[in-house]
Amino acid sequence: MTDILYRSLELEVRRVPAGDGRLQVVTFDSYHEPPGMDRPGFGEAFFATEGITATHVMCRGNDWFQYPEMALVLSVIREACADADRLLSYGSSMGGYAALRFAAAVGANAALALSPQYSLDRRKAPFETRWASDRRRIRFIETLERRIEQVPLMVLAYDRTLKTDFGHMLRLSAEADIEQIPLPFAGHPVGPFLNDVALLRPLVFAVLKDSFDQEYFRATARKRARRSPHWLANLAERHPRAHEGRGIALAGRAVALAPDHPSLHDALARRLAAAGRYDEAIAAHRQAVALEPVVDYLWGLSKTLSAAGDLDASLEVAERIQQLAPATAGYHAWAAKLREAQRDWAGAASDVQRAIRYDRTNLRYRLMQYSLRWQSWVERGRRLLRG
Repeated sequence: MTDILYRSLELEVRRVPAGDGRLQVVTFDSYHEPPGMDRPGFGEAFFATEGITATHVMCRGNDWFQYPEMALVLSVIREACADADRLLSYGSSMGGYAALRFAAAVGANAALALSPQYSLDRRKAPFETRWASDRRRIRFIETLERRIEQVPLMVLAYDRTLKTDFGHMLRLSAEADIEQIPLPFAGHPVGPFLNDVALLRPLVFAVLKDSFDQEYFRATARKRARRSPHWLANLAERHPRAHEGRGIALAGRAVALAPDHPSLHDALARRLAAAGRYDEAIAAHRQAVALEPVVDYLWGLSKTLSAAGDLDASLEVAERIQQLAPATAGYHAWAAKLREAQRDWAGAASDVQRAIRYDRTNLRYRLMQYSLRWQSWVERGRRLLRG
């Protein structure tokens, strides 16, 4: 039976008892669209099946847990998990950020972070350019971003060939003694790759039970990498454009190995689109969406439809994205560009206004707004002249 330990407009702490409670895990939410908390916690089904009591920290939005109530939430979790013999703090990407940052605060013996960020704050991680509108919007709380407090075992798995993730690793390692598992071409986040090579479950249990062997996981991941469809897809993604056919072939092999994984169809679609093979790319995008109709795959479909010249279909998908992710400024700006191309000045202006609402400091959106006003004024003038 699930117990709700804490609930507010922004956060929910959900505890799912299992087993004898000697081994426990605290997980932190990953980046998600659409907003809300009506979904399973990170690894919820896995830990319940394995007989591990898990406490899941869920957040309504993608704010990297920058909420004034976090101190209270962490103390609630610490008290609830005080009876555990071993407590693991665990998360991926945004959740990995929290797993390392808050491990000591919840009383964890160990922390496992998959592809975490050191911070999203531009002053602390100027090299981080992903989630740009989020980091401009978030008000970072200094007490939540203090120097990372050491716990006995801290483990970080990341793709060392991604410069941004490598940069986060350097800053994290400068503040705490963290065991690293570098995973070339594992992607962001590295969880799917680790699952492909049958190392995710062993890694979680090794860190939880204090039996972690860094060299074993490094060597085994390296030995098994080529069997991973996600490794092939990431290799294809970064293949030189001069050898486009080779990149498409690698992505196609990834799909053939795991046809039920939507991210692999999406990776193939992006390579096909880059090569100008739009019909094949659109079919691959649609297959990804059919398997999992999430914003990321719809976004790729909309962009490829636009590149192929089908603005009506692209806008139809963009409107669906706007409904799924109403607080993401970039999607409104994209819809505005599509409407502008169709000379729908009023509709484009409305979309830009929404983009500005969620990313007020974005100068590009302001310039788009002024440009649309000018074009609308010119159009009205032409109509008056035509009589």
